[in-house]
Amino acid sequence: MLFLTIAVIGLLFTLYKSWKSKRDNGRSHAELLADPDRASRFGLVPNQGLVLGRTTLDDDGRAALAATREGRWQEAAAYVAAAGTDWDERWERIELFINSAAQDDRWLNAWRRERPSDSDAASLQVNALVHAGWAIRGSGFADTVTDEMRDGFRRKLNEATEVAAEAVRLAAAEDPAPYLAQLALARGDNWSNERFQEFWAELVKRTPLNRDAHWQAMQYWCRKWHGSNPLMHTFVDSAIAAAPAGSLLSTLKLDALGEQYDNAETLDNATLRDAVDTVLADIAAARPDHPELATARGMVLRFLAGQGRHSEALAQFQALGPIIPTPFLRSGNGPDEFVELRARTVVALGGK
Repeated sequence: MLFLTIAVIGLLFTLYKSWKSKRDNGRSHAELLADPDRASRFGLVPNQGLVLGRTTLDDDGRAALAATREGRWQEAAAYVAAAGTDWDERWERIELFINSAAQDDRWLNAWRRERPSDSDAASLQVNALVHAGWAIRGSGFADTVTDEMRDGFRRKLNEATEVAAEAVRLAAAEDPAPYLAQLALARGDNWSNERFQEFWAELVKRTPLNRDAHWQAMQYWCRKWHGSNPLMHTFVDSAIAAAPAGSLLSTLKLDALGEQYDNAETLDNATLRDAVDTVLADIAAARPDHPELATARGMVLRFLAGQGRHSEALAQFQALGPIIPTPFLRSGNGPDEFVELRARTVVALGGK
C-alpha cells in the first residue's frame, strides 16, 4: 500500500511538472517576442510591429468595385483598361470584379451591351458565369446535387463556353485573359486531358510565369479532378524546370505535396526536403520586389518548422520584417499561428 501511495504521488508530481513546464513554455512563447529588446537580439520585429501582408486595394480599385455594387460599370472598365499591356496586372484587375458580377450581373450585362467589342468584359463574364454556376450547384458530393441544381450548373457552363469563344476572338493576340478565364471552366466542364493540354499551350504562350494559372492547372491535373498524383507532379516538375531562377514557381511543388499528403508540412522525407531546398534557392534568386516573394517565404516556413530547420526558418522570419504573409491570413487564427511559430523557432534555437 505504501509503495502504491508513493507511486501515485510520484506520478502526480511528474504530471504537475509536465503541466507547469507546458504552462511556462506557453507563457514564454506568447511573451517572448513582445519585448522589443529580445526581438531585436534575433533580428526580428516585435509582435506589436507586425502588419498583415495582404495587398490593400488602391483608391481607384475600391471606388470601381463600389460603383459596380451600385449598378455602374464605367469605373470598372476604366480601372481595368488603365493597366494597359501589363497583361498579368490587367487580369488581376478583372478578377477584382468576379464576385460582384456573379452575385448581380446587371451592370456587367450593361457593359457588354454598350461595348460589345470589349474583350475585358467578355473575359470577366466567362469567369462570373462559372462562379455563378458553382453557386447553383454547391460544393457537396454528387449525390447531394438535385436535378434542378445540376441543370442550372450546366446552363451556366454552356453560357460560359459560348462567351469564352467570343472573348478569344475579341482580345488582342497577346492577351491571356480569355484563357485565364477558362481555367475554372476546364475543371467544371470536365475537359479531356488532350483538350486541356492544347489549351494550356496557348495560355503559357501569353503568360508563361503566371503562378495563379499554374496553380489552377495543377488543380486540373490532381487526383480529385482530372488527373492523378503522377500527372500532377509531372506537370509541376516540368513547369519548375522550365522557369528561370527567381520565378518562385517552385512553390507549386509545396502545393502539390499538400494535395498528395495530409499534413504535408509536418512530414520530413527526401522529396519534401528537396522541394524546400528548391524553394529556398528560388527565394534567394528572386528580385527583392517580386510580388510573390513574401508569400513564398510564408509557404516555406511551415515546412521548415516541420523539418526542424529552425536556423533557416529564422532567416525567413528576419527577411519578412514586419509582414505576416498571405499563407497565414487564410484562417482566422493564422496571424496568431505566425506569432507562435516565430517564438517557437527562437526557443528551438536556444532563445528564452
